[in-house]
Amino acid sequence: IKSSAALTIEEDGSLNIAKDFNNQGAVTLNSSSNEFASIIVGGTATGDITYNKFVNQLYYQGWDLVGSPVINQSISGFVTTNSSVLAANGSAYAVGYHDNTDDSWTNYTTSTVGGAGNFDIARGYQMATSSGATMAFTGSIATTDQTQSIINNNGNGNGGRRWNLVANPFPSYLNANTNAHASNNFLSVNASVIDSNFLSIYGWDADGSGYTIYNNTSSATYIAPGQAFFVAAASSSAANLSFTEAMQTTTGGDDFINLDPGNTSSEFYLKFKKAGAQEADTKFYFDYGLNPGLDPGYDAGAYNQTMALSSRLAEEDQGINMGINAMNIDSFEQTAIALVVNTEAGTTFRISMEDSTIPENVDVLLLDTQTQISTNLRGQDFILTP
Repeated sequence: IKSSAALTIEEDGSLNIAKDFNNQGAVTLNSSSNEFASIIVGGTATGDITYNKFVNQLYYQGWDLVGSPVINQSISGFVTTNSSVLAANGSAYAVGYHDNTDDSWTNYTTSTVGGAGNFDIARGYQMATSSGATMAFTGSIATTDQTQSIINNNGNGNGGRRWNLVANPFPSYLNANTNAHASNNFLSVNASVIDSNFLSIYGWDADGSGYTIYNNTSSATYIAPGQAFFVAAASSSAANLSFTEAMQTTTGGDDFINLDPGNTSSEFYLKFKKAGAQEADTKFYFDYGLNPGLDPGYDAGAYNQTMALSSRLAEEDQGINMGINAMNIDSFEQTAIALVVNTEAGTTFRISMEDSTIPENVDVLLLDTQTQISTNLRGQDFILTP
């Protein structure tokens, strides 16, 4: 790109460069709430780009989880450049980080942002805008594999968590699971450093409802440029999570986009509701080659282990409440699965079966083991006032 020239890639566009990229002019990538421009450089990259990444409105959609899609963007420079749209409360800016040693969130302020340095590439941050808008990240394009250190601080005696907030460091989409790419995908590459009970991507829903789990039970899934998410570290010693060049793709649409791979699987959800409002759901997934015990990358522990509704593995239960329970197709014959309900006494709740793709001749029975009353969820909801 010549010094007098400008190139803009709109939110529905992409550019794949086989060799080197040299920008002496202005290169801008745009995004919207559900579309993100992509650029992939096969060789070296010289010169900065500006990525205008859409970030949610604080008071309508809530906080967004975001990472820098470029290298060497200073946090103070980012705050200054985006001051007209960045949400703020007094001296505090709506840009902050998570510390899993004590499960705390800290926002940058007018007194701390000057010494904040650059965004840590491949680390996730919480951000929000005042009206739902794009925020500009300016820096260079990563053209080598990137890593981010993660650690499991669960049980450290200080409220620590296993969860680490990480982000796609490239200005392109990434293959997330095996349905996106058989080997060059985030979950397969990082299987050794993510806890096998939680080998999934946990994406914030940005409406306060919680986290959606993406793993190999999901259709082909792609991580948008600069999209942040939580993963559960396997080890209490620091280990490197990898984002490789080979994961990059220009396929994608929304923050986390699912595209139907046409597979042979079946699934259904159990949904927990009170006063007509859904508080939680848990997924059951069936496919060939899976087991009633733990299948890493398919079974997934719930992000919140005290959520209103979850389940346990049918075999080899290790005390983990599951958000996704995956098993073989032959489990349709007869399989008993324990449910976990967390709710206060005296308030009526219901559990319904929804979004089912399992065969019509397979019944799903919910047994109340105290009363020995069984409810066929094919025909009616389970209702209880505990």
